[in-house]
Amino acid sequence: MTVGRDAEVAGEHALREDEKDRLGFTEVANRIASSIIDRASKDGLVIGIDGEWGSGKSSLLHLIERSLGQLPEGKRPTVINFRPWLVGDRDALLMALFSDLADKIAHVHLGRGDASQDTMRKAKKVAEAVRKFGNVLTRTGEFLEAIDSVAPTAGFWGKIVRGSGQLLDKEPASPDLAALKDKITEGLIELDHRFIVTIDDVDRLEPKEVIEVLRLVRSVADFPNIIYLLCYDAERVAEAITSGAKLLNGSAYLEKIVQLTVMLPKPEPFELRHWFEEELQTIIGTVPDRVRSRLKTVIDQEGGRQLRTPRSVVRTLDSIRFFWPALRDEKIDVADLVWIQLLKDGSPRFYRWVEAYVASVATVSFGTATVSDTEKAERLKALLEAASENPLGDTAYRYFLEDLLPGVQASLDDESEPVGIYQKVDRATSQRAIDDRRLASPDHYRLYFSLIGPTHSISQSGFDAFWAAVDAGPDQTAQFLLDLYHQVAIGSLSKTDVLFERLRGLESKLWTSRRAKNLLLGLGDMMDDAYRLNPSEESFIVDSWDRAGRLVPILYAHLAEDERIAVNQQFFAEGRSLGWLTSVLRRETFAHGKYGERKTRQEEWWLSEEEFEAACQIMIDRYRSTDISTMLDIPRPLRILFAWRQAGDEDGPRNFLAEFTQTDLNLIKALGMFVTYVNSSDRGRHYVLQRENVDAFLDYEAVTKRLAEIATSGPVELRDRANELIAMTLLDRD
Repeated sequence: MTVGRDAEVAGEHALREDEKDRLGFTEVANRIASSIIDRASKDGLVIGIDGEWGSGKSSLLHLIERSLGQLPEGKRPTVINFRPWLVGDRDALLMALFSDLADKIAHVHLGRGDASQDTMRKAKKVAEAVRKFGNVLTRTGEFLEAIDSVAPTAGFWGKIVRGSGQLLDKEPASPDLAALKDKITEGLIELDHRFIVTIDDVDRLEPKEVIEVLRLVRSVADFPNIIYLLCYDAERVAEAITSGAKLLNGSAYLEKIVQLTVMLPKPEPFELRHWFEEELQTIIGTVPDRVRSRLKTVIDQEGGRQLRTPRSVVRTLDSIRFFWPALRDEKIDVADLVWIQLLKDGSPRFYRWVEAYVASVATVSFGTATVSDTEKAERLKALLEAASENPLGDTAYRYFLEDLLPGVQASLDDESEPVGIYQKVDRATSQRAIDDRRLASPDHYRLYFSLIGPTHSISQSGFDAFWAAVDAGPDQTAQFLLDLYHQVAIGSLSKTDVLFERLRGLESKLWTSRRAKNLLLGLGDMMDDAYRLNPSEESFIVDSWDRAGRLVPILYAHLAEDERIAVNQQFFAEGRSLGWLTSVLRRETFAHGKYGERKTRQEEWWLSEEEFEAACQIMIDRYRSTDISTMLDIPRPLRILFAWRQAGDEDGPRNFLAEFTQTDLNLIKALGMFVTYVNSSDRGRHYVLQRENVDAFLDYEAVTKRLAEIATSGPVELRDRANELIAMTLLDRD
């Protein structure tokens, strides 16, 4: 596959020949080049180009070099690119610079078409002197550490000469440095040719290296007709000088070295945003109008704050170039992606806060976790600290965040916190985020951070497979859901739990009467088997049975009116999941007011009155025909006993148990249905045999008496279990 330049990750580099100068540096470079040639002193000069990191210094330097290279031959200087960070220690630094100088001087005639033999001879003579100077200086390099001066003084050269002299005692053939320097100076004046030595990224060197480079250009290699062009962030270099030279004022030191400073022009914010917009268009192509509008808001609100330098533009565009091809087919929201990439490069702390927050909201949305008031306060404090550079005091920005992040609510009260977090998200809003695959979607948020969806999410292919099973029939639906139940999503949740949550917010147009019927009957067949795969005790935590139950009214609502009675009959009469069907029936028993005092409004019923009464009779008949062995194998059998009685057959479960518990073994088996657990501060979690449960179906006093008899004189194999049950009754009394 051929990838165009716009699709490639550009990386940080100086402006290339084939790239557009988007910030207008070309004219600036031309004027600097002109001044270097026409107005710079022939005595030599150190020029500094000062700009913060990422502001485009390297690009400007490249443009200056290009402009110098386009001058007429008679005025065109020789440019030497010296990069000290590629060199090792100080001696190597000295050797590298003088070697580069010597090579360029020796070949200066190649750039001058009219150069005479005399010019060539002069150039080679100077080059030879420069090489000797570098060799001797390298051998005396240890004496440079004692130099405190920043300008070539008599004291400076005295130290160098003394050092050279010590070496000359061993190597008397070597000339002294002062004489060599004088020879180089005379030769360069006579040669009458400009040399420009460019040194980029001085501010990236270690403090000691910064000191060495500055001493080198100002005190050692300050020759006529040689101009040094240094690029750096003055503030960072001053800090390095203060640290490396143990000085109080690094800025003052730098001012003594650099004779002329050119401040890099600072781009206008709108220029950076325009550049970003143009490049972004080539990366993402066309987008829907609704996304385009939000994308403009993202670039205006966040881009205006995070795109502060050319480097920030390049880095953010590169992030998008890297992420977008991998995520395009996932159909994620490009406006949200651009926002999160702007944050990543401009406000990394805020980025990490967003990542943690949306993950926690996703967990809360499944009912598997809650957030305490203390946790909310700590998370909000972390937001205010992380977003310190973002104007949460700006009402427009608050609403901007409200659109991007789930559960964030803008505050208009200046006396309170600027935003609220972990606010309730209604199902319609959550479903829109899921449908649009936005950052606020609990199924898709992780794509924005790690290129893959959350482990709990259902892929589009997964949904397609689900609908294929539903369209095929109830049996295929039940099998698909059971297979999916084996896949862990998050914590104790299965992928089936996630699917149930997502189906609740599904658009009506995706449902047909056939699909509703097949899924309803499929649930009636498989939910008890799902429980057996991952048993859970009754508690306030929403479980798989609850999630499946919440689908029942949705599915009934999508059944064709003339099919509801027949489907209702089939659902309760033929469904193999008697335990789960019982939970549906009990819910409706209370909702319809048939038992208890919790009757709800008719709009909250899952079943019509006619459907409910039919279900009661069907389930009572099924309870009566179920043998005790089957009953004991059904999940949560105690619920069945209560549902049986509450559905209208008060004596049915009593008679059923009275007949079954005539033997000691069967009594022990039956009492297992009544064991529940409680939590207390002193004992923690423990199991009890609650009197109120037993009394609802058996004579509690008679039961405890029989247990005592079994524990003392009953069959040996039953005594331990009888004692355990007696202990549970005692715990219940406590």
